[in-house]
Amino acid sequence: MPDRRLKEEIELFHSFLRQNGLKKTYQKDLILETFLSTEGHLSVEDVYALVKRRDKRVGIVTVFRTLKSLTACGIAREITLGDGLTRFEHSYHHPHHHHIVCSECHKAIEFVSPELERIQAEIVGKYRFQPVNHRFQIFGVCEDCREQRSTVEPHEHDTEKIFARDAMKMALCMERRGIEFYRTAAERNSDAQGREMLERIAREDEQYVSELENELEALCRQERGLDRAPMFLHFDPCELENLIPDLRAFESGGEFRMDARSSLEVVLGLKQKAADFFKQYADKFIETEGKRIFNRFVDGESRHIGLIGRRLEEMMVPS
Repeated sequence: MPDRRLKEEIELFHSFLRQNGLKKTYQKDLILETFLSTEGHLSVEDVYALVKRRDKRVGIVTVFRTLKSLTACGIAREITLGDGLTRFEHSYHHPHHHHIVCSECHKAIEFVSPELERIQAEIVGKYRFQPVNHRFQIFGVCEDCREQRSTVEPHEHDTEKIFARDAMKMALCMERRGIEFYRTAAERNSDAQGREMLERIAREDEQYVSELENELEALCRQERGLDRAPMFLHFDPCELENLIPDLRAFESGGEFRMDARSSLEVVLGLKQKAADFFKQYADKFIETEGKRIFNRFVDGESRHIGLIGRRLEEMMVPS
């Protein structure tokens, strides 16, 4: 029986067969389940060999036609790696991504870059095109082949899991930078109440960082070598750095001073910018675990924003 994670894709495939007047058969379901339970870039021959282990009666033509149907309904995506073979990879609920391919050993590194997607959308818009599909591949020679090193066959990982891993790392990067900002501002702050407020916010965020770190460790334990898999989500750390406030407005005569209210207002501004940034970032992707992680980060920041807003309101109420 297929696990619950595959149920939606199976239903999508069956719906495609009905809409196109095609028969639902045991053999097609077997090919679908075999493909969905195997990671990597699979040729028709690869899938055929795997299916034959379970049922020798399945023919290679049936495998080919079923993979084409999976591509047509969006469950699979066709790619080429420069070796003359058409390969298939998981597509449904996996972020659209690109490949760096070694032309000698045909190793493929997958990556996604929102900045690259932005540039492509800008160019397409300039020429008033309605994009249907696009593919970006870089061919070259990997370091192992250049150095003539023997390599162990890389372990294929689910791109959705790697994307989730990198999304958590990105959220952690933002939280840690925020904590560093609060701690530095607290150390410089000559106002005792403002200093205590900043330290309090830092402690609250450190608790959230601990939860994220535990979640990241749990994710990496699910699959051997996931923590060492190449980076999939490429982002510019400067984009996060640009969210950090400039505190020079609170410097005067060589002294840095922020009272409790000003400290909360600065924190509130940073958290709102972070929430907006990650919300816009999440909107660039289809529904995946990585996108859900970004949206959970936004929800967490929004809850903290609400808490800080209530603290500000309490300060403004006359005693």
